[in-house]
Amino acid sequence: MIRIGNAQVSLERREVFLDGKPILLGGRAFEVLATLIKAKGRVVGKDELFSQVWAGTVVEDNNLQVQVSLLRKAFGDRGLIQTVPRRGYRLAAEISFDVPCQALGRSPLGVGADALEPLDDSANVPVLVVDDDQSVRTALGRLLRSQDIPHHLFASAEALFDTRLETPYACLLLDMHLPDTTGLEVQETLRRLALPWPIVFMTGFGTIPMTVQAMRAGAMEFLTKPFDEEQLLTLLQAVRARAVAEGRKWRHARQVEDKYQRLTQRERQVFSLVVGGLSHKQIAKEIGTSEVTTKVHKKNIMNKMQSRSLLELVAMHNVIGARPEGLAGA
Repeated sequence: MIRIGNAQVSLERREVFLDGKPILLGGRAFEVLATLIKAKGRVVGKDELFSQVWAGTVVEDNNLQVQVSLLRKAFGDRGLIQTVPRRGYRLAAEISFDVPCQALGRSPLGVGADALEPLDDSANVPVLVVDDDQSVRTALGRLLRSQDIPHHLFASAEALFDTRLETPYACLLLDMHLPDTTGLEVQETLRRLALPWPIVFMTGFGTIPMTVQAMRAGAMEFLTKPFDEEQLLTLLQAVRARAVAEGRKWRHARQVEDKYQRLTQRERQVFSLVVGGLSHKQIAKEIGTSEVTTKVHKKNIMNKMQSRSLLELVAMHNVIGARPEGLAGA
């Protein structure tokens, strides 16, 4: 996201928010805005704007003036776009690129896989509510308490990521529009950190592209506020059950990763060749050693990975090969 004063702009999703509320811009106006943003304060000439916004089309000068006027009106700030006589236009506001949640580089999960017991009962799965609206947090907290559902309330993504939680078995009710980031950015960070928490997005104003992007990235549901309490509680039953399954997979993957880290570089090489179906003779030729040494490597691998069969070893290798970026540091 890009911050311009009290507005946020996503060039990728072609969305603009002012004080957290969406601004509806036409395609031409958005292209003018995007061109000015990319110029980073540089004066953009009319010819450059015409070539970017109306490529291959002959238009009159007043078309550009109309789009600039629409942008000023939409942002409620005539000084946002400065007219530079005989040169063009420039974005006069301060621009911050890739506005992050400062805490988004840290995992909020404070325990290792070995310290966790498998969870069988979804009734123990906490719901993590992240919403900057106090009234929403209060209402959801009251509803969850009435159903004896364990939960934690957070006013921001920073607060969530600053908290060292003790379980991978959790789910999120996540507001789409937070003060310094977006729900989609939080979702991407959780994916990068390989955290397994299922997500239900909440928003007061959803768009179809936004919904599609969230669901494609793995969100379980996209709720528009205000939502029916019974509907939410029914949904949470499925989400918390999913959290148990995802938490188990996370726990298993972390345990496999921990074992894999015990292997030497040579053992990792042999590991890949063994699960690839090569014989001891073929592996020995591949790595330039004897069959006896290869068998010793394989035995050490089986012991360190605590594997009882080749099938188990193949399954573990599949986990290692499919692990999301950041698993080892989650």
